[in-house]
Amino acid sequence: MQRILTSTVLMLVMLILSMSQASAELRIEITESAGVQDKIPVAIVPFAVEVTGLQIDIAKIVEDDLIRSGRFSILPRSRLPSNPASSDEVTFTDWRSTDIEYLVVGRVRGGANGRVLVDIELIDIVKQRRLFAAAANAQGQIEYCCSFNVTAGRLRRTAHLISNLVYEEIVGVKGVFDTQFAYITSVGSQDQRRYALYLADIDGQNSVRVLEIAHPILSPTWSPDGAQLAYVSFENPGRTTIMMHHLASAERRPLISLEGINGAPAWSPDGRRLALSLSHRGSPDIYVVNVASGQMSQLTTAPSIETEAAWLDDNTIAFTSNRSGTPQIYRKGLSNGSRAERLTFEGKYNAGASASPDGTKIAFIHNDAGNFRIAVQDLNTGVLEVLTNGTLDESPSFSPNGDQILYATKEGRRDVLGVVSVDGLVEQRIRLDNENVRDPAWGPER
Repeated sequence: MQRILTSTVLMLVMLILSMSQASAELRIEITESAGVQDKIPVAIVPFAVEVTGLQIDIAKIVEDDLIRSGRFSILPRSRLPSNPASSDEVTFTDWRSTDIEYLVVGRVRGGANGRVLVDIELIDIVKQRRLFAAAANAQGQIEYCCSFNVTAGRLRRTAHLISNLVYEEIVGVKGVFDTQFAYITSVGSQDQRRYALYLADIDGQNSVRVLEIAHPILSPTWSPDGAQLAYVSFENPGRTTIMMHHLASAERRPLISLEGINGAPAWSPDGRRLALSLSHRGSPDIYVVNVASGQMSQLTTAPSIETEAAWLDDNTIAFTSNRSGTPQIYRKGLSNGSRAERLTFEGKYNAGASASPDGTKIAFIHNDAGNFRIAVQDLNTGVLEVLTNGTLDESPSFSPNGDQILYATKEGRRDVLGVVSVDGLVEQRIRLDNENVRDPAWGPER
């Protein structure tokens, strides 16, 4: 990978050739491969169920969410000293021998018009008090969260919302259990292959195919409101096209399809623009396109290869360039006269940046002794840390809370996905049974 354009083309070819047939049933396996040393001990009591025919174990979903985060130690159900459904039923002396710090209890009740009521409480066992408390009102009364009034079809998502609440209350960071990710695979035989774009919940459930065509699709990127995806399509003969895909209506429209390279779309935080790499005027440069009008402005003009833009904020973009001789990451403002500033100096290959939601960190592909791994760099201190240990890790994508990074990697000859925390202490694998899965993009908060 001596030149970034050559490496990009090779990676696209490898992607197209390596995709195998997809099975009819999609199942994604997520396993934890590492974790923090001092996990927070929590007990999650099976919710009391007062409705018939309930097929979803809400407490188990919450338990699985917290386990996957790598930051919690969950007390097995067989060791629960009792099964309270509310804080009024908790006897604190029963829980002292378990050494847990927090207790989650809940109840599922029938509501009006066939709806379901889910009550949830989080209890601090050490301090013997309820959490999720709002400030006292004028009468000194304290309101406690939380109760959900939902349809039966929304119970799984409700469980993820409960996980978010528990995670944020204990860890102090927003949870991302109610998010989705996009990924790409293929279906059909070698000579009749069709390419598919999928969405799935971050726990691997509810995988939905949103597009299937006879031509490769690459580099999906989410709009900030989660309503649209932009991606690169090869369906236009002779050139690539940046397509806009509205998820609710399934409406698709081409945004840019110029001669040469049309690639690496990246949505601006305000949702009004896309940054792209276009080569219709010669060497690839970064352009910014207004999504509504199609009006386009050129951001870089250097006689080098400029690609893989990532927005640090509404007025600043990071991008990959080989202007220094090897692929490195630069930063440039959108204002006239703004100069490009080099951000990465450690190693001869740093490319494919993804920006954290607050714009203070970038994750990217870093050549580490011949291995391509995911690294993260603090833009304030310049400190770079290699997070993964693969040989061909790529396509990093930050979680909405900035706490984790989703990426593509190799597991033997299979293409799988990984999730790593920004401190490198928690890592997972996401696998598609007997298949390859590529080009992940973590969606925004819903």
